[in-house]
Amino acid sequence: GEEGGAAAKEMVRACDRAALANARCTYTIAGNVSGRLKRYSGVEAPPLYSPPDDADSYHAGAQGDYLFFPSRLCGNKRQGLVLEALKLCREPVHIRFAGAADRPDHAKELKDRVEELGLGDRITWLGRISNEVKISQYAGCLGVVYPPLDEDYGYVTLEAMLASKPVVTVTDAGGPLEFIRHDEEGLIVEPTARALAKAMDQLWADRAAAARMGEAARDRYASLPIGWDQIVERLTV
Repeated sequence: GEEGGAAAKEMVRACDRAALANARCTYTIAGNVSGRLKRYSGVEAPPLYSPPDDADSYHAGAQGDYLFFPSRLCGNKRQGLVLEALKLCREPVHIRFAGAADRPDHAKELKDRVEELGLGDRITWLGRISNEVKISQYAGCLGVVYPPLDEDYGYVTLEAMLASKPVVTVTDAGGPLEFIRHDEEGLIVEPTARALAKAMDQLWADRAAAARMGEAARDRYASLPIGWDQIVERLTV
């Protein structure tokens, strides 16, 4: 029942607090996770940001005629919301989705929805791709769409920044909001189809602004404490 659930949650929190109290130092993977730890367990823990795999291989390429959305296909990544947004776009936006589905039936639901919305010629499903192909897709895209719900960290954001591409994200995305600022490194909008459609149209129509934000994203990444050297230094003090 409800009382039992509340008691179980408090027991878990108490165990967390007891275990973490014995730690000499406590860190998390991202500021969003640090906020949760503080909120639920009262523990202060600064984030240590790790870089994506093959971080040095990401690079900028020419702006292509597609937006890129690399992530596993699941509800909290919100590919479905992006499909609804695409239907509302006024510009001929094309999106390439990369990633495997957590559940085969979810992949079918998304593809069925594409057919219902009549978006078949504006969507490409790349499926599971290699890191090399992913890096190439980042390099050639116009920008990256990434509107997850309360993401812990989100390597997609960092990969886009390394490739000098702007990120379209949402106000409840969690981790991406630690790196992207509205109209600087990307666009942050409400998590609605209409708001996302407007943002995607904006990138599509103003390639110069997209390039400006992409360059700012790369510069911001370089200014942040993201890297294994910083992590090792903190953990070995």
